[in-house]
Amino acid sequence: MVKELVVAVALGVLNTALVMLSIVGNAGGTTVGTALQTLIFWILSLVPLFVSGLGFGVRSAVISVLTSVVVAAFAINMDFALAYAVISGLPGIFLVRQALLWQESDGVKYWYPADYLLMWWAGICIGLTLLAMGLLQWDDALRQALVDGFDQMLVQMTEIQGVAPALTGVEFVAMLPQFMGPMWGMFILLSGCLAQGLLVRFNRNLRPTPELTKMALPNWLALAFIGATVVSVLLDATVPLLGAVVITLEILFFLQGMAVIHVVSHRWNGRPFILGAIYVATVMMLWLVLIIAILGLMENWVGFRRRFAPAPRQEED
Repeated sequence: MVKELVVAVALGVLNTALVMLSIVGNAGGTTVGTALQTLIFWILSLVPLFVSGLGFGVRSAVISVLTSVVVAAFAINMDFALAYAVISGLPGIFLVRQALLWQESDGVKYWYPADYLLMWWAGICIGLTLLAMGLLQWDDALRQALVDGFDQMLVQMTEIQGVAPALTGVEFVAMLPQFMGPMWGMFILLSGCLAQGLLVRFNRNLRPTPELTKMALPNWLALAFIGATVVSVLLDATVPLLGAVVITLEILFFLQGMAVIHVVSHRWNGRPFILGAIYVATVMMLWLVLIIAILGLMENWVGFRRRFAPAPRQEED
């Protein structure tokens, strides 16, 4: 018990230290290198919280979050500490709690499935979007500061490129929440995956890694994705909540599309190289993400994995 408490507290302190490193990096300038450094530290800052939870349990995750809040309150300020707890600590604790759920039948332990976890994650993304919308509505000073900052950035871009931007600072800030929720949700998801991989490497994971190839999103979610996309196109207007729903569901069906590719690719020669090329291509060509998301959407009715499933002895994630 004492050992677990010490580990949980240490991971909470490490979390805050990484957050502070990201803030220090962001204060150094606005170059691409600085932005990348800040992004990496933001993602890494969440990993200790998931290591604590997925490696030692929900109670350990709660202790780590509370430790992080206390340290951040003294090292930065109380407002930042509480905000970070809401946007990082609480989602992390909730996802850890869901991930560690299991049922036993005939001596076999069945863990909470990946598709259910991802649907809860999608709900967190929408919740973060609503939080961002509420914050911008409530805090006029913050909203105006963002508008002024983006207006200044757009003026600089106009001077450098000689082309007037299509959006004003006010319009850009109005669109911001629809990207902030899913983007921060992606940070949370990546951090959880990194933490689970680290725990598996050292044989400290409490549950097996969820199998991507077996995730199966429900048909009602596919219909919701189609409906939200159609409404978004027809409105042709900035509706942050609707935009966040479309982006979040696109990410979900992209993951299902990748699950299809992983199963179908068992029949391909040079499979590791092809999969590697696909992952690299999705980073370099974002339109490919939409293509793979459509593939994942079609899976609900076509059933590619069922048609091209490998023999049991060949199956792997």
